[in-house]
Amino acid sequence: MSNPFAILSLDRAATKREILARVAEALRGGRHEARAIAEAQKTLFDPIARAAAEFEYCLDACSVPASLSSEPAEDGERPVLERLC
Repeated sequence: MSNPFAILSLDRAATKREILARVAEALRGGRHEARAIAEAQKTLFDPIARAAAEFEYCLDACSVPASLSSEPAEDGERPVLERLC
């Protein structure tokens, strides 16, 4: 599966109306094959497939510090977890 957000030049908060408008623009523009555009639209309209695509293509793992330890915490300390998105 290709990145549907990149194919349609959308961000992850795009509405159905915005998706339809970008599908029309992408088909007119001819930068991608019609089949890839249709797959991107289908993926973004399906809530489960869209969530999987958001996880795969929109997760920003660069903001996670590289210094996280894989060692267990001492004295009952728990690591501070921050939301990635």
